[in-house]
Amino acid sequence: MTKDADLIFINGRIATINNNLNFASSVAIKDGIFIAVGNNDDSLFYKGENTKIIDLRNRTVIPG
Repeated sequence: MTKDADLIFINGRIATINNNLNFASSVAIKDGIFIAVGNNDDSLFYKGENTKIIDLRNRTVIPG
């Protein structure tokens, strides 16, 4: 198994829905599982040759 994410969202406001209701700016997803939640650098660590990158341009994402 490789570390490469299938999809990375960057430059956003991602609602983490944790106890503190924090927001992250980026997430990395592989096989439908969040493998990184944090800032752009945290998620871009998982960028591979076939990873799709989506720039959210400061838009908000609410998991659901």
